[in-house]
Amino acid sequence: MIRIGHLLDASAGWEQRVAIGQLVNRLPRDDYACAVATLAPTASRLCLGEAIRVHVLRSVAGVSALAAPAVGRFTNSQSIDLVFAWGIAAAAAVGAAPHTPLVVQLFDPRIAADNVKLLRTISRRQRFAVICSSEIVRRRLIEGGLGAELTATIRPGVDFNLINRHRRGCVREDLGLARDDFVVIVPDPVTRSGGQFEACQAVTNLHHVAPKIRLIVPGASGEVRRINRVVSTLPRPGVCVVPASRYRFEELLANADALLVTPRGDVSTTAIAWAMGSGAVVIGTAVYAVAELITNKVNGLLFKCQRGRSMAAAIVACLRDHDTHRKVSEVARGQAYEVFGVRRYVEQCMQLCDNVMSGRPPAKGITDSSIAV
Repeated sequence: MIRIGHLLDASAGWEQRVAIGQLVNRLPRDDYACAVATLAPTASRLCLGEAIRVHVLRSVAGVSALAAPAVGRFTNSQSIDLVFAWGIAAAAAVGAAPHTPLVVQLFDPRIAADNVKLLRTISRRQRFAVICSSEIVRRRLIEGGLGAELTATIRPGVDFNLINRHRRGCVREDLGLARDDFVVIVPDPVTRSGGQFEACQAVTNLHHVAPKIRLIVPGASGEVRRINRVVSTLPRPGVCVVPASRYRFEELLANADALLVTPRGDVSTTAIAWAMGSGAVVIGTAVYAVAELITNKVNGLLFKCQRGRSMAAAIVACLRDHDTHRKVSEVARGQAYEVFGVRRYVEQCMQLCDNVMSGRPPAKGITDSSIAV
């Protein structure tokens, strides 16, 4: 039996929560056992489920890189064979204690590019691999000098049963959204570089001529508060719904009609995968990360990455293209079944962990599930 220790840090969000839940609940219990710990108390409130206990590890002066002693005590007490780090700070804490094999899961290509030097250092000290949720993450790591043989692209798992359950719920009614409203959502987390503010401006402008359009702004970040302050001063503030922490992001996304992805550069693609699986139209800027999964007017709608009024006009044009929405959403949902299955995600993670434990190349036996589509 392989005992896996999942280690979170302050960067943990809905992507990490969903993926950990899938692994903990679906790994064969006869072959794997899981324990979960965090370097940040905030991550312990991610609602992983009542059955999953989260150990809070204390670091020296709150610095994750100095948490190696606490991580060591955790791995010893739980008899951990392999650590699964869900963030750069978590990887650094494990890297300071190089005796345990380490797997790092990365979703955000910007984080990968900014921290590749640290990952190179860790890779020289212990058995090590990086799971990249998209090819753009892997590309940024390789461009920064991390050996390609240490990486593997494993697409995130989309839980279609969970999406169907959320759709049958009453989220839209609870949020004051009518059944005939066209509900748009922006990705979580909401950040300045994520372009959610520009998306909000575009939807607000369109609302004047299309009053049935509504926008959900998820999460509770500083940028969410900024958007909320702005929209509350508008003549029609009801166009934007800010549910804060009342609902999980994947629950909100399952009840949306479109996902609006307007980043200024690289961005995590997990929200796009879940939108494809839920049948929500993906509308986004044609940056590398988005274009990796979305082809214009095939399985989504893309527009050039521009700022200001030109970007707002492009978003409005895509939102008004109702004739294309149904066609591209059906194609995207069919692709999602082929690429983003939870079972495949869990099996590929099992394969990678077995490879690392056995000293084989991490990606041996693992192929990018999007290649066959």
